[in-house]
Amino acid sequence: MKKEKIDRNLKIRQFISFLACLMLMLVVPIWRDHRIIGIDLGLNDREEIPATLTKTEDGLIINTTEIGKEYIGYGGQTPIEIILKDDKIEKIKILPNQETPEFLGAVKNSDLLDRLMGLTLSEAIVYPLDGVSGATYTSDAIINNIRVGLQYGLNEEGEIAKITVAQEKITLKFYITIIVILAGGIIPLFYKDKRYRTLQLILNILLLGFWGGTFISYSQMTSFLSNGITQVALIPVALMLIAAFIYPWFGKNNYYCLWMCPYGSIQELAGKCVKIKIKLNPKLIKYLGYFRDCLWFILMWLLWTGLWFDWMGYEPFAAFFFTDASAVVLGIAGGFLLLSFFINRPYCRFVCPTGSLFKLAEGSR
Repeated sequence: MKKEKIDRNLKIRQFISFLACLMLMLVVPIWRDHRIIGIDLGLNDREEIPATLTKTEDGLIINTTEIGKEYIGYGGQTPIEIILKDDKIEKIKILPNQETPEFLGAVKNSDLLDRLMGLTLSEAIVYPLDGVSGATYTSDAIINNIRVGLQYGLNEEGEIAKITVAQEKITLKFYITIIVILAGGIIPLFYKDKRYRTLQLILNILLLGFWGGTFISYSQMTSFLSNGITQVALIPVALMLIAAFIYPWFGKNNYYCLWMCPYGSIQELAGKCVKIKIKLNPKLIKYLGYFRDCLWFILMWLLWTGLWFDWMGYEPFAAFFFTDASAVVLGIAGGFLLLSFFINRPYCRFVCPTGSLFKLAEGSR
């Protein structure tokens, strides 16, 4: 009876911890996006909404902030501005947004925004646009913004245009990503083997990390809470969130970090390559634990106050998009990866804000 009471109290504590984390995170999309799970909270009245169409001396400027807000990329809305001069498209500009920087970088580094240059609205509306490999859902959202903007411009000129929006594509990559996540989420529950663990780490790094770009981050969680699961492509991340937040209710603490996280996996695999290790003093480990807690509180405070949302873009997970990641992200990821050859999972143990949130949610802090 005593054991049952302890287990019941633990479950209650975990559930309360989960609800507390959910409430803490809900503040972020409310403050930043003024919406929860796709529901507009009507707080945008205090901000000046840009005009959809502005006439200039020699052309037009079409802004899709309002007319394209239903088109969501991986991280959020992706409004654009179409600038016309002498009835031809002079420039297409991506406006400030909450999209994942690395996906956005892939679009900016492609020729997607340049394909329509020099075309009239009538020519551009029928021009075929394809998504960008590695950032399909971000590029589809931008393409749909372009098309709805072109349509709006044509309607203003009295022409009727019917647009076809880009549709979601379920690819082989999607199914393989699901298989790898399910393998990490199910097989270790029944099969304990060091060789299999090494295999799962490799799959996480190559398929979830470099190939699929699938992981949990503060940016991704904020997008979920702000927009809901708007795309089938986000189902793999939803499965990861189940492992992170629900598995601990059944005694599987830290499960996502240990069995699915690509960056945690690459740190652990790097550690297996070198036998010489730096032995940390127990007191230093304790102080580093305090540092991690303080860092998490400071970063959350920056979110709650709205002072700095952009720090979410500097988590090292995005370094798997190494051709598009910023130098800062690559530096952070590379630095901790080098350390992990000599110290076991240093980023996971002493820094990771996402991992800190998981620990708080599972009631283990």
